[in-house]
Amino acid sequence: MLAIGAPAGFDKTLTEGIVSARRSENGVGFVQTTAPISYGSSGGGLFDESGNLVGITIRGVKAWGNFNFAVAADEVQAFLEDSTRH
Repeated sequence: MLAIGAPAGFDKTLTEGIVSARRSENGVGFVQTTAPISYGSSGGGLFDESGNLVGITIRGVKAWGNFNFAVAADEVQAFLEDSTRH
């Protein structure tokens, strides 16, 4: 996995990791990754080795370890399709 973001204003910052889990919270699918997602990188893309979008990064949690999350790409697609219908 590759995460692209702009932590502290440093645009086009690339970090690498793996998908460590797929999770769901309140019916929304998330991807948990080891790719570091620093403050300011939220909203960047999480991509697989082929360049396919896996998710949109949302947060990193440093309590009890380094846990990083992205909203799954299929959730983003469903939201966009639903929003264009209204």
